[in-house]
Amino acid sequence: MPSHSNPDVLLSFILLLIIASFTAYYANRKGRNPLLWFVIGILLGIFAPLILLFLSPHKGDTAQNGKLTIKVSNPDSSLLDLSQTSPQIELKPSEEDKLWYYLDQDHQQMGPVSLVALRELWNRGQLELNSYVWSNGMEEWQKVEELPELKKCLSKQ
Repeated sequence: MPSHSNPDVLLSFILLLIIASFTAYYANRKGRNPLLWFVIGILLGIFAPLILLFLSPHKGDTAQNGKLTIKVSNPDSSLLDLSQTSPQIELKPSEEDKLWYYLDQDHQQMGPVSLVALRELWNRGQLELNSYVWSNGMEEWQKVEELPELKKCLSKQ
């Protein structure tokens, strides 16, 4: 049975910590949990960053600087195709908690905001019939006037 000297064991442990730290850093860059991947790096050694290399970036919500960031599929106003209209959505009472994005008068994306905040913008005149809005479940940005249920909700006092 081979005996390992203390410097060999210490060097192996330090190398394992370096690999685990690199794995955690790389996982964080890919939007994954760095603490979990640090532990995986300790358990799997050099195989952990290799596994992470082949995983796609995480598509879910990510927390940055203590703020929740919601990634949306079509947030950029330059992606608007103004010549097409998509099917209209209907608002159900349970969807009043849904978060909305809107384009301000300068066509800058704003949000997410609640329906209550959207209604306040409507009442202040900062949101109009020709303003574009988007929410989860919509294919693309649409004008408020194209969404009769939303228009009705915004008109309620």
